[in-house]
Amino acid sequence: MDREVRRYRAYFPRWCQSFGDHMPEPGGEGRAVEWLVGEHSVGAIVLPEIRAMLIRELLGSRKPRVIVRERSLSLGELNFHDDEICGHPGCAALFDLLLNAETVHMFLTYHLIYPPETRIITVSSKAPLPLIYKETAPLRVSVGG
Repeated sequence: MDREVRRYRAYFPRWCQSFGDHMPEPGGEGRAVEWLVGEHSVGAIVLPEIRAMLIRELLGSRKPRVIVRERSLSLGELNFHDDEICGHPGCAALFDLLLNAETVHMFLTYHLIYPPETRIITVSSKAPLPLIYKETAPLRVSVGG
């Protein structure tokens, strides 16, 4: 199933809204991806070495091929199949959100409990604050299959 994900960028660099309530993942900061699961959102904090590339690909002007399956993620030529990333409940929550949300939105957030400059790639069933974000071109995401 293909989903249209509405993407947003902040009007001003480094501006973003808070991710919101979630339970921090014990030991998550030592992983390649630290998953955050909130009431209406799923977020990912990724290693700095790949963060800029992921943000550019997912939230920039490009439209990469994105495939989300129950136990794997693909972004263009990058494929993630390992249990550390795809076997986590956060990945399952992302899969569920993409399958079941009426509308899906993607944008960057932050949270005060994480170090400064930490950005969370956030997928949500709720749109971000229009005062902070402008909508950009949507992204097609293949879910399942």
